[in-house]
Amino acid sequence: MNKAVKKGMIGFMLMAVVLGGCQKASEPKQTDEPGTEVTDKVTGSREEIAKAYVETLGAGDFEKLLKGFAYDEQMQKAAAQLQASLEPSLKQLGALKEIQKANEIEQGAYKIVQVPVLFENQNLSVNVVFNDQDQIAGVNFSEYVEPSDVAALTLPEGASEQELTITMRDGKDLPATLTLPNKEQPVPVIILVHGSGPNDRNETIYGNTVFKDIAYRLAEQGIATLRYDKRTYVYGADCAADTQFTVDQETVLDAADIVEFMAGQPEVDSAAVYVLGHSLGGLCIPRIAAETPQAAGYIMMAAPVTDLASLMRFQYAHLAQFMNTDQEKAAVDAALAELDKLNQLDQLADDELVAGAYPAYWKDLLAYDPVKTAEAITKPVLVLQGEEDYQVPLQEYETWKAAYGERSNWTFHSYPGLSHLMMPGDFDVNPNTYYMQKAIVDEQVTKDIAAFIATEPTH
Repeated sequence: MNKAVKKGMIGFMLMAVVLGGCQKASEPKQTDEPGTEVTDKVTGSREEIAKAYVETLGAGDFEKLLKGFAYDEQMQKAAAQLQASLEPSLKQLGALKEIQKANEIEQGAYKIVQVPVLFENQNLSVNVVFNDQDQIAGVNFSEYVEPSDVAALTLPEGASEQELTITMRDGKDLPATLTLPNKEQPVPVIILVHGSGPNDRNETIYGNTVFKDIAYRLAEQGIATLRYDKRTYVYGADCAADTQFTVDQETVLDAADIVEFMAGQPEVDSAAVYVLGHSLGGLCIPRIAAETPQAAGYIMMAAPVTDLASLMRFQYAHLAQFMNTDQEKAAVDAALAELDKLNQLDQLADDELVAGAYPAYWKDLLAYDPVKTAEAITKPVLVLQGEEDYQVPLQEYETWKAAYGERSNWTFHSYPGLSHLMMPGDFDVNPNTYYMQKAIVDEQVTKDIAAFIATEPTH
C-alpha cells in the first residue's frame, strides 16, 4: 500500500496508558506534601473533572495541574514533568477558545473522557483517562474529530440473549453471552475469539464493540454467536504469574473447549459450529483448527502471518509518523529497544518480562508458522481483511491469499475503507482519529460471513 502520509497534527502525549488486564488500579497514594491533600483536588463527575483539567491546561496553570487533580501513582510521577513536556506545544496551539461537549467511553477497567477543544491555531481532542477510583491515570491528545452521530446497534427484534458460564478444562469459568436469532432452532453458531490483550466479550476497544456488533448483525441473518470474556480479562493476575503462559493457554485451548461446549447446546446445530478469530485470534486459527475437528469451518478476520514481534515493529514505525515531541519519540525508541531483547531470549530468565510477556510466550510464537500449520485445514475457511488496517496490514492478507487462494475450501474478501476493527478508517491518519470515535462494524462484513455459512453443505 503506497500512500502519501498525511502529517501536520501536533502529536504529544503525557503518558501512554497500559490497558492491561494483568494490572490493578493503584490505591490512592497518601502524601504529606503541601497542597496535595485530597480535599484540595478538583471534584465532581468524570466529565466535570476532565473539563476542569482542560481549562487548567489551556490557562497554562501548571501548579494547579500538578497539585489540583487526583492522579494514580504512575501519573503522579508523570505530572511532575508537565510543564517541560507541554509548554512548547501549548504555545503552538494558541489560546483556548472553546470546550465542546465531552464524550465518555469505556476501555477495560478504564473510563476515557474525550473533550473536543478549539484552540486559536488548531483543534484537538483531549482524552482524560480515569481508573476505577476516578483518579486520572493518563492524558493523551488526538486529532479533533467531529462528534459522532453513529448510534450503537441494538439487539434485533425477536432475538434473545442468554448469559452463560462455561467451565474450561482446567476448572476456570469464563462468563459468556449466547445471542440467538429469531429463527427456528437449532441454528448455526459462530464462536468469537479475541485479539491481543485482556479483551472483554464484546471486544471493546475505545468504546467500540466489535464482537457485539457482529453478534447483533448476524442475529438479523439467522446466525447465533457466542462471545466470552477472555481468560486474561477474567484471571489477569493468574496469567501474569505463569511464566510458561503461551497463546495455547491465552486463546487456543479455551476456544477449543467452547467449541465442544457449544456443540452440545440444544439451541445450536452441532454440525454448524464455526470459529471466528480476530487479529491474534485469527493468527491462532490454524492451531485452533487442529484442536477442533468437530468444527464446521473457520473465519480469519485481520489475521497476521508475520511473527508478532516483527508486526509490532511495523506498527511502531507507522505510529512514529504522527509523533513530533521528544517524549513520544523516546517512548517509541524504548519500545523498539524492548523488542530487541527478543533476539536473546535464551539468555533471559524465565520470569523476565519482555514487551509484556515472558520468554516462553515469545519462544512459542516465534516457532509458530501459521501458513504452514494451516495446510492441515480441510474445512471451509473465510479470510476477511480491512484494506486500511495498519495493525495487520494488507500484505498479510495477500500472503494468505497467495498460499491458499486457489484452494476450493478457502474464500477471501478485503474491504476498501475499513480498519483493523472492520469499521471506517484511514491507513494514513493517526488511528486515534477513528478509534476514539463511535463506529460500528461494516454491514458487508457480516453479510459475507452469513453467505459463507449459508453455502456450506450442512445447510
